[in-house]
Amino acid sequence: MEGQTHLSQFIPRKALAPPPAQAEDLTVELKGGTLPVRLFPASEKAPMVFFYPAERQTIDHYDQLGRYFQERDLTLAVIGYRGMNEGRGEASFDNIFEDAKEAFWVVKERLAQKGRKGPISLLGRSLGAGVALRVAVETPGEISALILDSPIVDGLSWLARRGLSWPSDPFQVLELIKGWRKPLLIFQAQLDEEVSLPEAEKLLIFCAGHNKRLLIMPGFRREETVEKGGPLYAETIAELLNRLASRFGWKRKTH
Repeated sequence: MEGQTHLSQFIPRKALAPPPAQAEDLTVELKGGTLPVRLFPASEKAPMVFFYPAERQTIDHYDQLGRYFQERDLTLAVIGYRGMNEGRGEASFDNIFEDAKEAFWVVKERLAQKGRKGPISLLGRSLGAGVALRVAVETPGEISALILDSPIVDGLSWLARRGLSWPSDPFQVLELIKGWRKPLLIFQAQLDEEVSLPEAEKLLIFCAGHNKRLLIMPGFRREETVEKGGPLYAETIAELLNRLASRFGWKRKTH
């Protein structure tokens, strides 16, 4: 990690695999750059999840998760970062949060044009958890629920582990979570080598809402929540979002 001092070094630059069947790619134009998005549309009124991924992972890493979501009639939009894949520009803490908000509105509008207008929830993983939280607290009227996977708690510790530096904590997770009053679901790997369970519990303690849950994934490491969680991971999210959308009678597809 020595010598790596720029966030952009953790944003993969490589060609995207073609989108799977029933998925499509979108490029979001930004001031001075672009970012990629992969859409997995479900039915018109299905709940929608906008997902900000972890560092080092590109949007096609989540193709299987997209299929799991579609099987459960959830729309998934995997939103990348400036400069990811063939995108222009370089991600930094000066632009990553504003980029995420800009992409939120662009993706929302694109899905609306396709008739998808279900309630929107945000999902963020590691770096993406810090990004999703910022978008959620700044656009609370647009968001149904917030889902954090392996979230950052201490931003300065997260930076130091990756050889990064910044004058102050750019994420401010514990401060921002105080302003979140809507449903909160946290996935936390039991064997997470970066964030201990007591640290993760701080997010529940600091969160101002009442509908909040910390789900411990026994035997999992930090990078395994999606990859090993698979269908159960998607099912847990589907159960929450269907309940919030009052879709109690909905059944997952079996063919």
